[in-house]
Amino acid sequence: MLRQKLHLLLLFLIIFSSCSELNDNLNIDPNNFTSAPGYKLLEQSELGIVNISSGESSRIIGIWTDQFQATDRCLMIGNYYLDQQSYDGLWTNFYLEGCKNSELAIETAMVNDHILELGVAKIMHAIYFGEAAALWGDIPCRQAIDISNNSNPKFDDQKQVFDDVQQLLTEAIKHLENAFVDNAYGSPVFVPNEASWVEIAHSLKARYYLISKNYEKALAEAKLGISSAEGSLLSFHKDEPGSKNLYYQFMVEQRGGAIGPDDSHLVKLMTGEIPRELKSPGDSLRFDYYFEIMSSRLELNTNPGGIFAADASFPIISWTETLLIKAEASLRTGIGNPLIPFNQVRDHLNQIYGSGFPHSSTSGDKLLKQILEEKYISLFGSLQTFHDLRRTKNYLKIPFLGVPDRIYHERFLYPQIEMNTNSNFPGLVDLFEPTPVNK
Repeated sequence: MLRQKLHLLLLFLIIFSSCSELNDNLNIDPNNFTSAPGYKLLEQSELGIVNISSGESSRIIGIWTDQFQATDRCLMIGNYYLDQQSYDGLWTNFYLEGCKNSELAIETAMVNDHILELGVAKIMHAIYFGEAAALWGDIPCRQAIDISNNSNPKFDDQKQVFDDVQQLLTEAIKHLENAFVDNAYGSPVFVPNEASWVEIAHSLKARYYLISKNYEKALAEAKLGISSAEGSLLSFHKDEPGSKNLYYQFMVEQRGGAIGPDDSHLVKLMTGEIPRELKSPGDSLRFDYYFEIMSSRLELNTNPGGIFAADASFPIISWTETLLIKAEASLRTGIGNPLIPFNQVRDHLNQIYGSGFPHSSTSGDKLLKQILEEKYISLFGSLQTFHDLRRTKNYLKIPFLGVPDRIYHERFLYPQIEMNTNSNFPGLVDLFEPTPVNK
């Protein structure tokens, strides 16, 4: 699989430029990666998490979920023209530039008995495999990293990978009691806030139980998850070269005009062209945070104070996501009152925008649609909107590229490099074949 590329300098290979100052004074040996300090390996792993959360993967998902639309050179993303080779870089992001570093960080922390470092590294490792399994289905996991002993790693069942992700997060929780992002291996990649690593891990467990449709466990973990808006795990960005928000870098500095919100389902929901299940006049103010008018054309807001400003943070896992998981899981299981967490989100929106987000008092299918709509809007630009679309069989009836009945994507394609180099490659799988948890 990746054996042909292990000679690359992992610690220099940051394919995005956010926080590039972390490259300074790294101890690099191209043939002995573990010679680097563990915290540097961990920082590189964290940078990779920012990349998969708000980089190319999330831009593709934004197009596929009609939050924004492809123009110019990105048109092939929306029109099913991406072939296997198009996914080579994404696969590398997850494996060579991602979980390889988190695995090395885990090994180094174990050797040096750095328990907090070990816990954070396991959280990063869990996110890589959790998101990769959600996007591709069956993936190399248990044999994926030790290439010297497993040059052709087998593909593990998606459900088994999610079980392994849950185990990693359980172990991380045991390592991270009373550890917070601001004082335990969070800065400078993440906003140094009061976020608890233990709560973050519980919220991630809730996310991956939700993706696996284990709603009872998702609810139990969400109750232990991020407990305040200030406790979200957020990427840290500055309006300085090499440290800017990745959406900003792409839209302003790299490929201006390649993606835009014009006529998207998200825009129509927020403007009322498509009525929301729960009327939300406050969306007119949130609209101005998300979008801007430039030369009579609607664009994603990259201005100072906008959602994709140069210094805007991006949520890796948030309080809002946790509450909406809690609301949906409560509704589906009949355990507790789903209106409580859902209306907490509405209260939070009122605090941000002043007013315009009334409480819900409904139940059943109407409440489910309200929850999913709010998540679709609130988690703008996140991979989670794609996971929800497939898990719920497109309950929101999101049109693809403006066509209501057009079939939607179910997965990322396996990459060409994997087919070429791994004798255990399971064979081609169609874009429209659901992953095992979504069948």
